[in-house]
Amino acid sequence: MSPFTARELTCEVIILSMSNPSSACLSPASSSSSSPSSSNSALPESRSSTPFSDVSNAPETFVYLPSPYFNPSTLRRAFEKHCASGSLRIVIDNSNDEKIRYIDEHKKRWTACDEYFVSTEYDYPEHSSTLISTDPVHAQQLFTISLASLRSVYALPLSSTHTLHVLERPAFSFLPFSKKPTFTPDNVTHSKLGGNIPTPEEWRTLWSAWDLVTLQMIPQEMLHQKPIDLRHKCLFYIGHIPTFLDMLMSKAIGGGPTEPKHFWNIFERGIDPHVDDPDHCHNHSEVPEKDEDWPTIDSIIGFRDGVRARLMRLYDDLKSGVRPLTRNIARTLVMTIEHEGWHVETLLYMLLQRAGTGTLPPPGFTTPSWEVLVRQWNSIPAPSTPTVLIGPAIVTLGHEDSEALDQLPEFALDVEGRTFGWDNESPARTTEVKAFKADWRPVTNGEFMSFWRGASKGCVEMPKSWVMEDGEVKVRTMYGYITMQVAQHWPVLTAYDDLVTYAHSKGGRLPTEPELRLFLDTYDVSHEDGANVGFRNWHPVPATMGIEEYAGKGSNGGVWEWTSTAFDGHEGLAPTNLFTGYSTDFFDTKHQVVLGASYATIPRLASRRTVRNFYQHNYPYPWVGARVVYDL
Repeated sequence: MSPFTARELTCEVIILSMSNPSSACLSPASSSSSSPSSSNSALPESRSSTPFSDVSNAPETFVYLPSPYFNPSTLRRAFEKHCASGSLRIVIDNSNDEKIRYIDEHKKRWTACDEYFVSTEYDYPEHSSTLISTDPVHAQQLFTISLASLRSVYALPLSSTHTLHVLERPAFSFLPFSKKPTFTPDNVTHSKLGGNIPTPEEWRTLWSAWDLVTLQMIPQEMLHQKPIDLRHKCLFYIGHIPTFLDMLMSKAIGGGPTEPKHFWNIFERGIDPHVDDPDHCHNHSEVPEKDEDWPTIDSIIGFRDGVRARLMRLYDDLKSGVRPLTRNIARTLVMTIEHEGWHVETLLYMLLQRAGTGTLPPPGFTTPSWEVLVRQWNSIPAPSTPTVLIGPAIVTLGHEDSEALDQLPEFALDVEGRTFGWDNESPARTTEVKAFKADWRPVTNGEFMSFWRGASKGCVEMPKSWVMEDGEVKVRTMYGYITMQVAQHWPVLTAYDDLVTYAHSKGGRLPTEPELRLFLDTYDVSHEDGANVGFRNWHPVPATMGIEEYAGKGSNGGVWEWTSTAFDGHEGLAPTNLFTGYSTDFFDTKHQVVLGASYATIPRLASRRTVRNFYQHNYPYPWVGARVVYDL
């Protein structure tokens, strides 16, 4: 017996079986490297019970879920019970009508099932094409879906009150960081320690992401290739991650290397040579010159498994109280998980250079339906005003988290509520920011292409995030090349130097670190509020900042942003002893501070406002864009 009647429903959620969305906008070369997908030639233009075909030819299943039951646990149960092809559709009615007329008029079509109704027939309402992920209502939907460990592949507004979400259970899913549990030993009397100490489960999620990228997206023949000349071959990074973890655990708790011991000599540290002088590079590991002298992938995986087992034994000792949880150990756990998070992203921007010609699309994630998405992106409103006035204000950069205190007896066990970060984030410091104007959104692919082909022809390089194919500029994605028409509203990803040139052509400049920090603090939204981070997508999306209806708040599209501030030391910075040279090796006048997060930045890094990234000013590969600011 159903626990409610149709008249008691105030919100409608219908979960439907889905087909694999279209990849029709991929170039022919790149689409052949992507997983097969059915073609959805158009959005549903009128009421229809079958606006999308189901590749499995199975009957469509609709699950009608009222708002009191729209929660993660019910979503998971409904997905498990009614998902026939690996994907589902979910339609949410936000009208809050006391009477759901459609259900009342078609009672015979619906069968009560637990907390919802099930049907194989449903007429889609008409829809508009505008959809903004950072709209508070839609952002809350995405948040609830992510708590169910599901992913919204894309969403369609079917009417002013109905939104269709296409759901899947991805190969991995990061919880929004605000909902992430904190590791707590058994002997801790309070409910949890707080702060950002990772749990074993958070490690396992990250390992799922890392293993997917390294073992399923890199073909065997690419292991000994360098997608970027200024970096190591792919195989190095597969060995580097467990080696770094093993070495830092030994520093923190003692003990020798995990076998084979000589991996420490090969995989300790990668390279970041100067772009304009590749012979100039910080201290790094000496790697074999010949392919045949490198360890095999099987031996590296065996080593990886041994290191991971060592880490889990450490957690067992901490959990039981056999080993006390010190600040040094807590920092080691934070530093090593975030180091791996950094490398997921940096390896991916390297692999992007071979996407469609070697790198495989991410398995377990549906190929985007570019035709559907581009219609939505083209309909996102422009900013309500051309620019926004920011400041004057006093801005606080950084936080209080000195590694130098970890070894002092009076601070050794001070871990409760602490947020551990990197050495260049500490200490907190204030600075005055004068008033300035800023563009609401970062420079787009379309804007930069007009500049590149026009006034600046020959003055700036074609971004490495683009590719020329048969005389046409296309944009690189992990699914292959897509047309500029599809990606024209995405933030452009290119070198700092070229974006400085673009900004000057507009009579502006790039922001300083305090200026950009002030802007992001004021108008950037979080992962929980719909931002494109934490693998919500595997590509950028158009920025949504500057819409008056949302008080200007929105997402920048899922990219880091350049600042004009050189990466350098500051008063009170205590260089890390755990990861010697992490920051100080790059106080070289070549690197710029970048802020924010990309679509592939893990939530724990994307959510911490004090995080600072840094890249060489003429390095064109990372996922960094920029916004133009103007002096008053």
